[in-house]
Amino acid sequence: MTLSVSQDVVWTDADDEVRLYDSGSGEFQTLNSSAAQIWRLVAQGRPADAIVGELAAAFAHDDEYEAELIAKDVLEFIETLRAAGLLHDTGDDPAADVG
Repeated sequence: MTLSVSQDVVWTDADDEVRLYDSGSGEFQTLNSSAAQIWRLVAQGRPADAIVGELAAAFAHDDEYEAELIAKDVLEFIETLRAAGLLHDTGDDPAADVG
């Protein structure tokens, strides 16, 4: 699954955080360093499975159980962002097809 940032979201990278403003809802959010890392990878156009793989390689240290936890947490976080309308599947975002 490849994702894109919603057109309604304005974001800035600040130190270890990412700050989001959803112009559709008027809500501001600040993502902590772990969440910000996932956000940056999504914004770079990386598919969810590549994000999971990259973070598992960096933090699981060949521990299969830790890798599974990372995968679960990353996918749950991405789903939370999708449910909030901050991210869309690339196929669901008409602007992503403009090229």
